[in-house]
Amino acid sequence: MKLNRNLLVVVLLLIITITLVFGEVTKSNESIEKDKINEYRKRSINRLNKWSKFYIKKSLFSVEKKLIKEEQEILKEKDRKEDEYGVFAQAKIESGTELLAMKWTSCLSVDTIQVEQRDIFERMVHFNMAQEDILAVGLIIYKHCMTKETFNLKEWITSLPTHYDTSLYFDQQEMEYLAGSPAFVDIMVEKEVASKLYDQLSQTLFKDDVILEMCKGQSSPINWDQFRWAHSTITARKIYVTDPDSVASGGDGKQMKLSPVVPPIVDYFNHGNQPSAEIDYNEEFGSVDVKAIKDIKKGEEIFVSYDHHYCGSDLLVDYGYLPNQIDDKSCVNVLMEELLETISLDDPIKDDKYYLVNKLLETKDIKLKISMDSLTEDLLKISKYMSYKQESLLEYLKRLVSLKIGHYPTTIIQDKEFLVSKEYNQLSARSKLAFNLAFQEKQILSNVYTKLQENIDTIDSKDNKDSEDRKIKDEL
Repeated sequence: MKLNRNLLVVVLLLIITITLVFGEVTKSNESIEKDKINEYRKRSINRLNKWSKFYIKKSLFSVEKKLIKEEQEILKEKDRKEDEYGVFAQAKIESGTELLAMKWTSCLSVDTIQVEQRDIFERMVHFNMAQEDILAVGLIIYKHCMTKETFNLKEWITSLPTHYDTSLYFDQQEMEYLAGSPAFVDIMVEKEVASKLYDQLSQTLFKDDVILEMCKGQSSPINWDQFRWAHSTITARKIYVTDPDSVASGGDGKQMKLSPVVPPIVDYFNHGNQPSAEIDYNEEFGSVDVKAIKDIKKGEEIFVSYDHHYCGSDLLVDYGYLPNQIDDKSCVNVLMEELLETISLDDPIKDDKYYLVNKLLETKDIKLKISMDSLTEDLLKISKYMSYKQESLLEYLKRLVSLKIGHYPTTIIQDKEFLVSKEYNQLSARSKLAFNLAFQEKQILSNVYTKLQENIDTIDSKDNKDSEDRKIKDEL
């Protein structure tokens, strides 16, 4: 019996030792793989900088590795799968200086793919694919099927990240930390749409003889990982510019339309709440231009603003990025479903309100966002209507904000405790981003709620004072 117990102890110790060794080996392998990726990208970025000298004005900047300040960042160095890059000034730059002019013909655009992948392009048009999807498939062909060919975008494509922290990369466990956030719904929709598109293309376009012939060097047909990467690249790095063909044919401008384009180098400018440069499309010369809008010191990172109406959930879903801190302009998206929840059953015009919200669901480009110092015009207009004959606008907004706060499964106090826990430190990078997004949104909403209540109290106090004044006047 004693021998059996000793044997059991030995076996258990052996299992523990093997587990620890295997864990260390796994970590070591992950570290080696990370080093390989970073070394490859470093060389690719060096080649990209050489290639870009033709477009950069007087070598004023270059793409460089970002130095991560651990104490300020949500993601620490150990959380990142590869180094991050940005654009840094190589000399003092004065406000108004033109930094870059990237010709339309040197960008990843539908026109570029039409010229360099003509046969495949014709098939994509036959399947009535959206321009963004044409860019994604074209990028896959460039990266995986034209490796031995020479084309202008080659240095840029080889420099791109190997993965993203955007919507299509989130798994179910990581998404649990987004519970209550509008980003949860956005990511679910993005994943469903992209998955459906991939399934359709897998049964049609990706089996086409032209693609099979061009990609015959691949070990397997175009797979989900390749599609997900290309789709995420386009989503994270595209901008919309006026289509040159529509400008030429439009004349008076009424027929002009926007087209997605990914301009090399320009896509390496990171987002900042206080940008030092701006991106513009020069219709006359057909180029994507970058110009300094403030003085920039040598060595400083040059930031642009992706969109002044972007909330944290938008930045995470599309760019895999989240600001480290919130400010008065930080905002939270309002979902149509949340507007429906605010309609009371005893509201005499509830049917009209249901109709209005459902019509809005069909509308594109509507912005329903609330921040600590304002709300978008679209949200203001609909809030005025939703509060009609029920309550004041401020009371309605307070109820809407309270409803949104109630959707999150944890409180701000619980989140603060979790942030300093061992469990939080062991989360994946995307889980940390997801958790911090929800945490930031709750703080924004809590601050908005407090401000709304303060405004209501001020109005009530003024009304009471006016009432008292009238009473005294009547008595006199």
